[in-house]
Amino acid sequence: MKICVVHVNCEEVSGPYAALIDKNFNRIKRDDTELVHRFVGHLKRATDTVFAYPTLLNKVDVVERFIEADRDGFDAAMVACSGDPGVAEARSIAGIPIIGPMEAALHLACTYGHKVGIVTVEDRSWSEYCDMMVGAAGLRDRLSGIGRISIPSKEAFTTGFLNPEVVGKEIERVAAQLVEDGANSIVIGSAGLSVIASTIGLSRLSDTEVPIFDCLSIGLKSAEMRVDLTQKLAIPEYSRAGFGTRMEEKDVERLRSLFAVS
Repeated sequence: MKICVVHVNCEEVSGPYAALIDKNFNRIKRDDTELVHRFVGHLKRATDTVFAYPTLLNKVDVVERFIEADRDGFDAAMVACSGDPGVAEARSIAGIPIIGPMEAALHLACTYGHKVGIVTVEDRSWSEYCDMMVGAAGLRDRLSGIGRISIPSKEAFTTGFLNPEVVGKEIERVAAQLVEDGANSIVIGSAGLSVIASTIGLSRLSDTEVPIFDCLSIGLKSAEMRVDLTQKLAIPEYSRAGFGTRMEEKDVERLRSLFAVS
C-alpha cells in the first residue's frame, strides 16, 4: 500500500525531521507499505503551529496535500502533526482514509487502561489545544491530566534533536508524574517529542508496564489498518452520514476557484 505523510512545514525546514520520521517508520511499517512525504508551501517555523491563526492559514495547504494524495492514487494519508490540522476538512473531500495521529493515539491508549495522560511541549497554548482535542474525541472522562515538559520548544526541537536523551528524560519525568496522578497510559501530544521518544526507544515508563505512545507511529499503523479495512472488508473510508458527508467535486472546484486556492 502507498501512504502519504503530509508535513506542516515547508520541505526546506522539514527535511531533517522527515528523515527522523522515516527512520522510526521504517522499523514498524509493513513490508508492502510505501511512504511518500509531501510538504506545505508556506509555513517555515514549527513554533508557529502553537498559535491558532497560523494554524488556520496552514490548514489550507495541508488539505491541498491531502487532495493531491487522493487524486494521485495513494491508499491513505496522514498529517505529521499532533494537532491533526486539516484532517476533519479533508475527510469531507477525499475518498481515502485521512488519519489524525493524535485522534488515533488517544483512542488506542484508552484500550490500554482507563485513564490517559498526555505529555506535551512547554507552551501552554499547545497544552490547552491538546485538552480541546480530547474533548473533540469524546474522551474527556478518560483524561487524567496533561503535563508539559520544562524545556522550551525552541530548544527541544533544535539542540534536542541532537541530544534526544536529554529531552527523553524530561518526557519520562512528566509521564511518571502523570502516572502518579492516575494515568494508566501515556500519549505524547507533540509530533516532535514523539519522534524523539521513538528515536531513543522510549515506549514505556522505566521499570513499569505503562505504555508511552508516539502519536505519529500510531498514526501510521492506524493508516495501514484503515486501508486494509477499506480494501478487504469494503468498510467505507469514513462515515458519510452527517458531518462526514462528502462534497460533490463540482462544489469543491467552485469553492477552490472562489477562494483562489491552487
